[in-house]
Amino acid sequence: MNEFKYRRKWGPDPKYPCVQNYIHPHDNFTLIAGPCSVETEMQIHDIAVQVAVLDATHLRGGIFRAGTYPPDKFGWVDERLMSAFWFAAQNNSMQNIVEVLDYRDLDKIDQYASCYQIGARQMQNYTLLKEVGGAGKPVFLKRNPGAKLDEWLGSAEYLLQYGCKELYLIERGSSTHVDHVRWDLSISMIPAVQAITNIPILVDGSHGTGRRDLVAPMTLAGVAAGANGCLIETHSDPRNSLSDADQALSIKEFAYLTQKIINVRGAIK
Repeated sequence: MNEFKYRRKWGPDPKYPCVQNYIHPHDNFTLIAGPCSVETEMQIHDIAVQVAVLDATHLRGGIFRAGTYPPDKFGWVDERLMSAFWFAAQNNSMQNIVEVLDYRDLDKIDQYASCYQIGARQMQNYTLLKEVGGAGKPVFLKRNPGAKLDEWLGSAEYLLQYGCKELYLIERGSSTHVDHVRWDLSISMIPAVQAITNIPILVDGSHGTGRRDLVAPMTLAGVAAGANGCLIETHSDPRNSLSDADQALSIKEFAYLTQKIINVRGAIK
């Protein structure tokens, strides 16, 4: 008999007791805004002022250079920009989110970060998850574009078991055969995750599509599906953004979208 004939499942059964028993410290709607890259001190200050007025709760912005191909500068880039990013958020009553690429940088990052982000590429970097989980700050965990639900929640389990007290999940799209988008945003992940855990799940329509014209409709679809928050890439001059220009919204577009989010949230209540 062929022992593989009827097999459809590989690996151990999913086990994530901390994920299943998680209690979040608050139930606020999370609205993350900011540019792909922190380009200058003035740029991040101006964006922070404008998105804070529109009720953004968190300021995001890339400080550590990471990409599909080796950039000119990788890792710790500019302490001056990191400091400007931190103060831009603090001075406008927001928290700032810094993506961590290497656990060895945590000591340098700590003083300039309110929250840590584990990017899609690092989702199953278990050494990094253990260190960030024990760092004592809120953590935003993005789903790898090839990861299944159980793999994603397994990574969340690492963070919780090693001490994370405030955790968020970010759905940012899958790698599929389709070519009309950069990534294929999985709206169904939102209620599927919520059936298992109370960890807030955010919809990222920016990275989840890679197309400025699709950011708003897909963000609203995620909100309608029950997302606990949104990540929206925002730039003062989107077409001249240093990175990911195609998916960034202008401040005016961001303002229009935030009003629609309020309307959709009101409707589904």
